Formats: sequence, structure tokens, C-alpha cells
Amino acid sequence: MIRIGSLQVSKVALVHGLKYLIYLLLAIDAWQYFQADLAASRQILGEGFSYEKFVESFAITIDVTAWLVLLLCFEVETAWLAPERVRGWIAWLLHGIRAVCYFFVLSSYYGYIAKYLMLTHTVPLPVSDVCDLVGRGYTWLSALDEYPPLTAEACQRLRDSSPVMVEGTRIVADPARLADARFMAWIDVLYATAWLAVVAVLELDVYLKEHGRLQGWILTASELVKAVLYLGLLAGAVYWGMEGEFLDFWDSFLWLAAFVLIDLDVFGVGTERQPAA
Repeated sequence: MIRIGSLQVSKVALVHGLKYLIYLLLAIDAWQYFQADLAASRQILGEGFSYEKFVESFAITIDVTAWLVLLLCFEVETAWLAPERVRGWIAWLLHGIRAVCYFFVLSSYYGYIAKYLMLTHTVPLPVSDVCDLVGRGYTWLSALDEYPPLTAEACQRLRDSSPVMVEGTRIVADPARLADARFMAWIDVLYATAWLAVVAVLELDVYLKEHGRLQGWILTASELVKAVLYLGLLAGAVYWGMEGEFLDFWDSFLWLAAFVLIDLDVFGVGTERQPAA
């Protein structure tokens, strides 16, 4: 028990309270990402709707929502239920939900790749002077996923930078900002790849734990791989923080904390599972 003022709180209660606070904060972040994706989608979908463009536009929202559901599935399987209870229809239900989530996670992963590829394809402006596009529904690339309307002030800044247009869109970009956006998009791809690796190892951990085989060198190898992946993800979060992307830094930190706590659940640290029926 841990004493807080005049109250005595168990370590299990503190762990659960911390986890659910993190889940709530992640849900709030998901809403903020949806709002950002919605604003950016008006430009990407401006030339017509398609499934590929939809996934590209809402890649972050789809990704975060699917990961939240995955996180809750892992929470149920590792903290709420003992391994011997994950059988029959319960196992089929949890695995089915996770399969659907993985479909959307991989779809959003495709979206990250598509967004990067979109930024690698440019065409010349349809006019000789970029300022002729002001008031005609064009936007300009301020940063990755940020496409404010092309104004007279913005066109003056773009005029001397040999701007181009992102192919298939009405987005005007100067080469320097476009290169920065491509780099950040590539970081997103690498980051998403690392998270896929984390969840693949965690899935393997849960499977081996349920079959009593998560021990010895397998356990050591799993923890080493996850440690390397977590350090890489933490480095990415710190990088975003240094770049002034506080939401990305905060979101990454929350996800790391959530998965570390799930990792503790896998080994029964700070959990109170329901007894087997």
C-alpha cells in the first residue's frame, strides 16, 4: 500500500489509474489529430474523392483510432483476464477485433507512405507568376499537413523561391519547405514501422505467455528487441519536441508510457486479473 495524505492506495490501483489517465489523454490527442487531418483533407480531396486519397488524408486519425482499440484489446487480454480465460469465443472476439484494427493500421501505414510519395511528385505551376493563383482556391505548403490558403503575402514569399505544385493537388510549395516536409513524412514512415515492430513482438509475447513459453532466452531476446525499439521511438519523440512539434512529442510519450505499462501487464506486474472460470 502507498499512503497519499490520509489515504492508503494500493500499487495496483495506482498503476490502473495511471493507465486509464493515459488512455483518456490519448483519446483527446486522437480528437486533435482528427481536426488537423480534416483541415488538411480539404486540399488533398479537393480534386475528387477516392479511397486512396481518403486514407492518405486521414492516415493519422485512422492510425491513432486503430491503435487505441488495439491498446484496449491488449489491456483486456493482459490485465483483465488470466491466460486460461482467453479461450473459445473470447479469444475469437479479441483476435477478430485486433485483425480489423491491423487492417486499418496497415491502411494508415500505406497512407504514410503515400503521403511521402505524394510530396516527391511535383509539376510546374500552371502560370508564370505564382501570385496569379491567389484567390483561385490554391494553398501553399507551410509544413507537413499544413496547407493555409495562398494569399498575397504568402505568394510574395514564394515568388523568389522557384515554387512548384504538388502533383494532383492545388498545393504550391517552395523547394526548401517541400524538402523539410518530405523529411518529416519519411520520419513518420520510419516511426510507424517501429511501432508495427513493437506490436508484432508484443503479440508474440502474449501468445507465448498464454502457452507458457515466454521464458529463458526467448524472454531475454524479446525484452532486448523491445528496449531497442522503445529507445528509437523515444529518440523520435525527443526530435519532434526539439522541432517544436509539441503535440507529436506529447502523443509519442503517452504511447510509449501506455505500451510500457502493457508490457508490465504481460508479466503480471501491478495487475489483478479475474480468476479463471
